[in-house]
Amino acid sequence: MARTLVSTLVTALAALGGLATTTSLESSAATRALGGAEASPLMRPRQAIRYWTPARQAGAGAAELPATRPPLVPASARRLLSVPDDQRITPGGDDNGYAPVRRPYTGTARSRVTGRLFFVNAAGQGDSCSASVVRSASGLLVVTAAHCVYSVPEGAEHGQWHTNFAFVPAYDGRATGERQREPYGRWGGRRAWKPGAYTGLAGGDWNSVYDVALIEVGRRERTLQDAVGALTPLRSQGGRHTVISTGYPGVLGRKPYDGRDQLWCLARTQPARALAAVNAAVSSAATELVGKLETYNCHLSKGHSGGPWVVQGTRDLVGVLSAGTEDGEADGYSVANALNVESYGAIVKKADPRGVYDALSVAATGPTVPVRRGRTATVTATVTMRGLLAAAQVPVTLRVPDGAALTAVTGAACARTAQQAACAIDAVRPGHPVRLTARVRLTAGAPRQVPVTAHVTATALDPSQRDNTAVARIPVQD
Repeated sequence: MARTLVSTLVTALAALGGLATTTSLESSAATRALGGAEASPLMRPRQAIRYWTPARQAGAGAAELPATRPPLVPASARRLLSVPDDQRITPGGDDNGYAPVRRPYTGTARSRVTGRLFFVNAAGQGDSCSASVVRSASGLLVVTAAHCVYSVPEGAEHGQWHTNFAFVPAYDGRATGERQREPYGRWGGRRAWKPGAYTGLAGGDWNSVYDVALIEVGRRERTLQDAVGALTPLRSQGGRHTVISTGYPGVLGRKPYDGRDQLWCLARTQPARALAAVNAAVSSAATELVGKLETYNCHLSKGHSGGPWVVQGTRDLVGVLSAGTEDGEADGYSVANALNVESYGAIVKKADPRGVYDALSVAATGPTVPVRRGRTATVTATVTMRGLLAAAQVPVTLRVPDGAALTAVTGAACARTAQQAACAIDAVRPGHPVRLTARVRLTAGAPRQVPVTAHVTATALDPSQRDNTAVARIPVQD
């Protein structure tokens, strides 16, 4: 993904020449209006807590999967497998790629923040999905799939909100006793949000990049985030990652697929080309669905919708499980929606208005003593995230004027010309600045001061763009 972004930027530089090209691209991205968001009616958290008794939890179903097209089955497939043998990479994984999470689920951060989401669906039936706690200023937000909060009941013309949301972090349906089954208690939903573009039609917008939702739970003695921790949303348009997918699949009659166990699956992601191929058959759209990730290492089962895809070795939430093949089909796969500005950004601005999310900034420093012409100076550009999310594939541009030349840039993947470098930082996380180091050679025609300009791309979530550009000035000695 980084190589693709760098190639695109350097092609633009070569075609149009100079900073004007990347500036126009970045300006377009920064000023793109956030998509709309819709909120459910206010709900009573305590009512949901009382409603979801252990008996009702035991009787809850697993939410239906968004309708999907049958996948293309390779001619070499001789028997039905959810995930082919050579695609399973989860240690101890079964035919669907899943393995049980080690009990107790309170033992690791990833399993603590993942839970089972109970609700009464639009048809009036008890249902469940998977969900996880996500960083917010309020400390009360849970992220899941939009089809877990909103749908069009059979025979209806319009979508309806589900009701009586109750989130149980680290839920263990096989434990005895309420405290063991619900180690952090039951958290009732107060309000849900979905992107305005999500309609709930056609089985849940099976190919919609907007199948993501947020639920605010009620406040207790402390916030949900204080109680269990939270994942950090990773802003991206998809890409290639190694992720861990966790949740509560609930296929009836199959153990452990009854929604009582937390399961996990190790996966390698790629842009959702399988779904895009079907989409292209209907229209002449692009060959990839930007904003969606897919994997052939894990299968999607009912009840796992809304579960988190977390980048391995981090707490970065890169996707929310959305769609895939039905259980038992050949060449199984699953699809997640990336947390991009247009979908996640739209709803988090409404759900958490006090939160500052995509606040990227850059600072530039250079030598304080004059540098002779013909010699090389070092300039550092430091990119910082002050918001509540992380950002993947962050574009940064470095530029020098005539009289100077960039001879090397380290710290990111870059495409470089003499006067400009177009770079893509793999990820910028809150509290972990990323430094790019540039070597600048001063020619015989260098002016008395050589400005080195660093620019980091802003998005519509950034409350201020004044700190997205910085200049370091190299003093030149005659």
